[in-house]
Amino acid sequence: MRRENKSVLNGKTTAILATAVAVLAIGCAGGGGGGSTTSDGSSSTSTTAGNIPVVNLGLSNGSPKPGQIELSYLTGLARAGSAAIGKEATIGLTDFTDTSGRVVTINLGSAPNVKLDGYQNQILRINANVANIIESDTQQRLNSRLFLNYNLKVNQVRITTVDGTTNYDTITGLPVSLPANIRVFPGRYTVQPVFINDAHFDLSDDGSALTFNRTQFDLDNSLASQPRLPSYLSDYLGFDISTLPAADRPLLSSGEPASRIFFSGDTYAIAQGGSKGLFNAIDRNNLNPSDPSANLIEGRFAPPGNLFGASGLPSGTPGTYSLIQPDPSDPFLISRITSIQGIWRDYGKMIKNQGSTIAISFPNSTDGDEQDIVFIKQTVDGSGTPTGIQSMYYGVMNYTSGQIRLYPIKNITSASIDGEVTATLGQQYNKQGVVTTSIQGTRSGTYTGLSLPGFPSSGTFVVYRY
Repeated sequence: MRRENKSVLNGKTTAILATAVAVLAIGCAGGGGGGSTTSDGSSSTSTTAGNIPVVNLGLSNGSPKPGQIELSYLTGLARAGSAAIGKEATIGLTDFTDTSGRVVTINLGSAPNVKLDGYQNQILRINANVANIIESDTQQRLNSRLFLNYNLKVNQVRITTVDGTTNYDTITGLPVSLPANIRVFPGRYTVQPVFINDAHFDLSDDGSALTFNRTQFDLDNSLASQPRLPSYLSDYLGFDISTLPAADRPLLSSGEPASRIFFSGDTYAIAQGGSKGLFNAIDRNNLNPSDPSANLIEGRFAPPGNLFGASGLPSGTPGTYSLIQPDPSDPFLISRITSIQGIWRDYGKMIKNQGSTIAISFPNSTDGDEQDIVFIKQTVDGSGTPTGIQSMYYGVMNYTSGQIRLYPIKNITSASIDGEVTATLGQQYNKQGVVTTSIQGTRSGTYTGLSLPGFPSSGTFVVYRY
C-alpha cells in the first residue's frame, strides 16, 4: 500500500503517511474472578489488577478531554504535480460526520486563505467530544470515535495574472463529501492531511469558470488507490533512552545512537537528546533490515516548554516535531519545507505512579485487536516518576491470540526479530478495574510467561488511553 511520491510528498516523507496506512490495514486494538457480563463485556465481579500506573490524559473542567482532529492543508503543486502561478483559495468552514451521523463543524471566526501554488502547512485544530458521549443503545461512554466523512469546501479561488486578479466564488464540483477514516481518542491528536494545489482547479478556455479536478485530487490524496483519506495519530509519547548503553540504542540517520524514542500507536520515531535537533520518523511500511538508515525520514524536534496562563503560573506545553522534505522549487534541492507536524509528550509526565518496571500498550487508528507495546526497566523517585531507563523492549500485543512478542529496542529501525521473547496475555480490566473482554474498554491487564532479565515473569500493563 505504499504510494507514489508524486501523489503525496516528494521524497521519503511520503512514507510517514504510507506507514499509517499500513497500520490501518493490519489492525490494532484498541487476574480476577468470573461473574456475569455487562453490555460492554465487563464482568460484574470487580477485581483489580494491582497497583497500576495512571495514564494522565485526564479531565478538562470536570469532563473528559475531547479528542483533537488536526486538519492539515498541505499546499504547493510541486508536492504533487506541475507548476502554475498566482492561485490562492479561501477554504470554507468544513465539517466531519461520524458513524452515528453526528456532525462536528469547525468553529472559526474566519476561513483560512491558502496559497495553492506555494508551500504551506496550515493546521486547523477541531475539538471532538468522545468519552462524554453516551450511546443510546448501550448506555456506555465512547472509547473512541470514528469519522467517516470530511466535507471539503472552498469559498473562493483567486487567480492573479499580469492583467489583474479574478475571483471565482463558484467552483463546479464543490463542496464535496470525501470518504475519511478519522479515529479520535480522548485527549489525543489525530491528523488528517489534505493535499490541495492549483492542479485541482481547472480554468475554462475562456476564463469564465472554474471546475474542481476530482481525479487529480484523488490521485494526490491517495483516494485513487484506497477507499478513504488516510489519517493517523500524530501525538507521540516520548522516552529518554540516553541512559542505555550506546550499543543497545537504534542509530539515527547521522549515525549516532538515538537518545529519545517515540510511539504513537500508528508510528515510531527516534531523535537526538538535548533541547532540539534531529528527529527521524521510521518508515514502518517498508523496513529494510540490511540498511536501517534507509528506513529513516528526516525531521526536527523542539522540547516541551512553559507558557504563563491567566493565573500567572506556568503551564506545560508539549514538544513539537516536523518532518521536512526538499523544496521542489529549489533546483539544487538544498532548501527544505515542512511536510508533516505534530506534538510529543514525555512519558514521565503522562503516566504517573510508575514502578521499577512498566509495560505500556498503544491503541492505533483501527482500535482493533493488535497494539504496540513497550516493556521498560527503570529507576524511579519516591513519587513514581522515572529517573532513568535501564532496559527497553518493544513489540506487539494481540488480544485475539493472547500473544505478546517483544524485541530489543535497538531493532526498531530494522524490524529484526533477533532477540525475540514472548509472553501470554492474561486478564483485562476496564477503567473501573473490572474484568472485561472489551478490547476498546481495556485500560490495563496482566501478562504471564515472560523470560526477560530484570523483568518479572508475570506482571501488569497499562493502556495509553483515557
